[in-house]
Amino acid sequence: MKSTVQCVLHLALLAGAIFANFNAWAATSNPCPDADGVNKVNGQLECLVIQTTPNKHKKTSTTLMVYLHGDSSRGGMYDRHFKHFSGFANQSTASNSVVFVGMIRPGYADSNKNASTGSTMGGGDNYTAHNVDAVANAIQVLKAKYSARRVMLVGYSGGAATAGVILGRHPDLIDDAVLIACPCDLNIRRQGWAKNIVRRSISPHEVADKVFKTVHVTAITGAKDSNTKPEQVTGYVQTLQARGVKARYIEVPHATHETGIFGAAQLRHVVQTHLQRK
Repeated sequence: MKSTVQCVLHLALLAGAIFANFNAWAATSNPCPDADGVNKVNGQLECLVIQTTPNKHKKTSTTLMVYLHGDSSRGGMYDRHFKHFSGFANQSTASNSVVFVGMIRPGYADSNKNASTGSTMGGGDNYTAHNVDAVANAIQVLKAKYSARRVMLVGYSGGAATAGVILGRHPDLIDDAVLIACPCDLNIRRQGWAKNIVRRSISPHEVADKVFKTVHVTAITGAKDSNTKPEQVTGYVQTLQARGVKARYIEVPHATHETGIFGAAQLRHVVQTHLQRK
């Protein structure tokens, strides 16, 4: 009798363990069960918060424009620059409409404290394969949702670095990229770091040789940017150009890392030019 009871208990414990493991597996395999492609999107590896501005004009061809914020923010408002780009969704040509998506990168939160899953890793060195792939996977989902003909990726600072890695790591995903204040060569950025600091990130310049020649890339940096100095991106652009990629570098006079760059006529013209490209 005792052995029978023990057997039943063991079976119950085993069943409980299997059930718990199944739930853990289910949570891992679907980190975003409430993803709707409007407020949240499943990046397979992480669940990413997004803010979507759809185009009210029904057109046969759609461009998906995704914006990636930087690593640090005053007051935690990582969505504060979305307003500079969401308005493009209300502009359309006779043959093209634009859907704008501001994406909150893994571990960060927007001004309403809606947080994407994952880790920021302290910020500044989180362009890992995991985080980059989560963002790329999410963009792929959005591309399918909106049946987008083209995908345009706009990134700022750490978001630009993430975008640059996506260009090389997922070369068939992006058609146009605007890299604002990009630390695209992390070797330059890391100069002066202590030797014992772990280097986790992939640098855009390390995967520049994988970028498709069909991609159009514009890097734009403030002339007085002391955070991501122009030399952190100019070499990267030259590498792309040498490979036949349609890449260019624009420097905004008097602009710093943030002041004078957003809202600048040069930046707006760059974005508009990419959107109008056929």
